[in-house]
Amino acid sequence: MRLRALPAIVLLGLAAAVTAAAAQDQPGAEAPKPRPFFVRVSIHPTVSLSRYDYNNDVDLAEIRVYVELRLGSQEGPAVPNAVVTALGRKLGWVTDHYEKRLLLEAGWRPSEIDVEIAAEDRAVIKERFPIPDWLVLTDPRPAVLDPGQDLKVAWSFGRFLMPVDVSAYDFRTGTAIFQKDNQSGPAVTIPAASLPPSTIVRVYILPSWLYKRFLSGEAYARGSEVNIIPWSQVFVRTK
Repeated sequence: MRLRALPAIVLLGLAAAVTAAAAQDQPGAEAPKPRPFFVRVSIHPTVSLSRYDYNNDVDLAEIRVYVELRLGSQEGPAVPNAVVTALGRKLGWVTDHYEKRLLLEAGWRPSEIDVEIAAEDRAVIKERFPIPDWLVLTDPRPAVLDPGQDLKVAWSFGRFLMPVDVSAYDFRTGTAIFQKDNQSGPAVTIPAASLPPSTIVRVYILPSWLYKRFLSGEAYARGSEVNIIPWSQVFVRTK
């Protein structure tokens, strides 16, 4: 007995069923990966012999952390809705980046710092960065200077020496008083003639070179980086 030709609509139905069955046998398609973040982390281990005035917050140690977070590239939009922490403390959103001043217990100057970035629909970014060294002013101490007195500026590192930039300015007017770059140390002198009377002088010091490392991995856009720059400051009054 001859089989009659199947109608076209039946053939289409059979083809659809075969296609559906084949699709069920294929593994599910992976969700598209989120665009990577451009991340710039800036870490400043900071020691203040006095922070705001000549005798406030003496020997205050802190780490100032700034995290720039952008979608896709350095030119991408800023990401304001992530949760960014350092040493377990949440950073605040300020204009276009995250930042926090992490006050430390007396005598504690950590040799590393952990940073975490959590955002919706992506894995948490976890990094631990070494702090190569702390830079500390040893002179001058917070004080009231007599007229005609030179000001000695001295400093020390915890692990190794590197050239430093030494700066001083009139804290009330913002006028620069002294600048010496690439000083091998361990001290320089600000002449008394350079110190204006009846004012507050801010002296600060930072390395002439910085620690930089580029960050790699699927979570990071090209150019992501961490920069670590220790510095130290002191305020003195002049009569």
